[in-house]
Amino acid sequence: MKYRNIVFDVGNVLVDFCYMKYMKHLGFSDETAELFGSQLVVSDVWNDMDKGLFLMDEAKKIFKERLKGYESEIDLFFEKIAGIVEEYDYSAPMLKKLKKLGYNVYILSNYPKDMAELHWKNFKFLKEVDGYIISAFEKKVKPDREIYDLLTERYKAELSESIFVDDRQVNIDAANAYGMKGVLFKDYESLKADLLDQFGIDLS
Repeated sequence: MKYRNIVFDVGNVLVDFCYMKYMKHLGFSDETAELFGSQLVVSDVWNDMDKGLFLMDEAKKIFKERLKGYESEIDLFFEKIAGIVEEYDYSAPMLKKLKKLGYNVYILSNYPKDMAELHWKNFKFLKEVDGYIISAFEKKVKPDREIYDLLTERYKAELSESIFVDDRQVNIDAANAYGMKGVLFKDYESLKADLLDQFGIDLS
């Protein structure tokens, strides 16, 4: 078996990072949801949370300085943050199937520290993994080489023997450059087809 390990991203691969849906549930207007999506979720501060440089309380203070007049909405956004992700129904069964087929399964995720502490304990798919690496705990993020190398250092998972599934092309390009075989995730059906066509891995 050339490939022994299958490494998964989490957000928008194993769980739905459904921040727009989440904000609608909070009762935010379309305008506020769009603003928060572009200025809060997709921001340098959120990336710094992924890097482990800020916790949520610290990030909140920065967002309140940047988004004057939205202080109460920012408080609500972080107060209910457990609802910002929803695990996909296929995730745990897919990883269980891969384990039965003889593959080692790992997680490599950019994720804020205190959000991970809140969310990850509820992810059913974690029962099926052989190990995971969370960016904020390591203070390393994809697509930097150092976080990929932790797979080998910590779990003896050779990159040349690893398939990497991620929804961001920049992370796939990095994985390929580091010796892994990257598969860009579009949706579950496409992933099943890609794994079957490229590697003979049948998830049906």
